[in-house]
Amino acid sequence: MKKHIWLLILLLSTSLLAAKSASKDWEIFLDVLPNARAYMEVATIWESYGAYVDQVEVRRGDVAFLVNKTWIYYQDGRLLSERNLRNSHRYDSLFTEYDQKGPVDRLPRQQRLPRSRDLLHAMFGRTDSQVRKHCVTMTFLNHEVNVNRVCAQALREIEREIYAAAAYDEDVRRFVEELSVIYSFHRKTVKGSRTLSFHAYGLALDLIPGSYDNKHVNWQWSRSFKRRWYSIPEDQRWSPPPAVMNAFLSHGFIWGGDWIRFDGVHFEYRPEIAYSRLPQSVDFWYGGLAARVGLK
Repeated sequence: MKKHIWLLILLLSTSLLAAKSASKDWEIFLDVLPNARAYMEVATIWESYGAYVDQVEVRRGDVAFLVNKTWIYYQDGRLLSERNLRNSHRYDSLFTEYDQKGPVDRLPRQQRLPRSRDLLHAMFGRTDSQVRKHCVTMTFLNHEVNVNRVCAQALREIEREIYAAAAYDEDVRRFVEELSVIYSFHRKTVKGSRTLSFHAYGLALDLIPGSYDNKHVNWQWSRSFKRRWYSIPEDQRWSPPPAVMNAFLSHGFIWGGDWIRFDGVHFEYRPEIAYSRLPQSVDFWYGGLAARVGLK
């Protein structure tokens, strides 16, 4: 039975087969991954970043990825280096961020934990100069952007789909024509923390339109004059046209407008999250796989 289960995992994650020097005994991972969710998350990490992984094996009772001589441990989705294992309780899973959607009636009482950047540091480096070596300058929607190579092809596909939509969708055409500026690679931290923004790795874009049409676009701006900013209805929040949204979301990006602390201009390359939320992935893991192994 275990062999059949793992064959399903291999079929979903083609990059898993392309690992440079991975263990051949894949069955050993079934003993350390506790449920269908864990299987899906490990597979999407492989699908998203397998090209950067030199080896994968069980270490310290966990699935571990060797990335540029650094072991990154799955740790229930936290993706931590060895030096952060003892502090795992201080980090949240990388896969929970997209679940925190707004608007809501009240803010969560529990303070948000940071998401580790250990995997990004292993792949792209920690300093500005190290990350720049992984970036490329390209034209996107008639604007020059500096982005990480890992998402450059996705952006080319997104641009192609947006231009195709603009040919018949007046809202998309106007959005592209009136787009004021696009912010990309920029060394900055997440507001109110010391955690580096995904802009600092060339993995985020802010698409600034010519006008926000008198709508709310960012929670920090809105909270200065609206006490219950987190409950602002969706029809009062600015967002790009649906075709633009769909193009980004279908190519590994997530949208900041979905978050409780919303940022309507922000798109972030998070394929490990985006792919795990696709309906076919959810159906496969929580339907087919879970039924076969009796997992939840």
